[in-house]
Amino acid sequence: MSDGESVQHVSFPRSLSLAVGDWVIVQNEAVQAMCTRRTVLERDHEERGRQLIAANVDVVLVMFGADRELRRNKVMRFVTFAWDIGARPVVIISKVDLLDDVDAAVAMVEGWAPNVDILTTSVNTGEGVDAVFRALKGRTGTFIGESGAGKSSLVNTLMQEEVAWVGEVREKDAKGRHITSHRELHLLPGGGMIIDNPGVRALGLTADGEGVESFFSDIEELAGRCRFRDCAHEAEPGCGVQEAVEEGLIQEDRWRAYLRFVAEQRAAQRRADDKELQAHFRREAAAAREAREGRTRNPPEN
Repeated sequence: MSDGESVQHVSFPRSLSLAVGDWVIVQNEAVQAMCTRRTVLERDHEERGRQLIAANVDVVLVMFGADRELRRNKVMRFVTFAWDIGARPVVIISKVDLLDDVDAAVAMVEGWAPNVDILTTSVNTGEGVDAVFRALKGRTGTFIGESGAGKSSLVNTLMQEEVAWVGEVREKDAKGRHITSHRELHLLPGGGMIIDNPGVRALGLTADGEGVESFFSDIEELAGRCRFRDCAHEAEPGCGVQEAVEEGLIQEDRWRAYLRFVAEQRAAQRRADDKELQAHFRREAAAAREAREGRTRNPPEN
């Protein structure tokens, strides 16, 4: 929390779940209230709904290991997810001591995630650790990325001590087991905080996030030139986005990723609407049941 930032707090009902990164007010060794969350990092699951991961995150460190193939769709998804919660994404390519051409890997990721800071690190050589410290100075950060990408190893390097378990990585696919099974916040030497997360293989976009608009701001701007206000940017005549793709101003795979993420966000909105409608019906049914029980206990007098 920055100096001078006003502290608003909400009462702490028993049903409210705390997340790693929450700020609370403690009195007599008991939590009395929770400060209003600035950002909420959640995973939107089709069946289980939203899963709370962390709160008040300023920087999301999107980490990928150089000991495996860098996947464009996963980079784009994780960066969009970071924008979605209102945090600043920073892409980290770890284990770069295994790469012959680091600049080529950075250039490739820059093409996938324009206007996003990209750092390269190696806990074996110490490369890039100072840059990660600077990115977290005075901020709360968290790692997201696949298991085995080296998140826990980098946490230990940043903390200058063994605070996170580090597991073996399979040689055949460079994947690791979920050694980090819980989330923990660490105070970094020199300022800042880092939340160590279990490996995350899939993250869904939320219904009310702004990640798509932020990550695809170039396409969103072109959409304003479309002939039809409700243009889906697929086959409609006079589509400014399709024209840009045809002219080579927007890469076709970036355009297709945009369409896919927009569709996912709309699906999340439909699920949220369905859940809200179901909750409304449950509240109405409960109110009707209470009214019936009240009439049974207190029958009208003749």
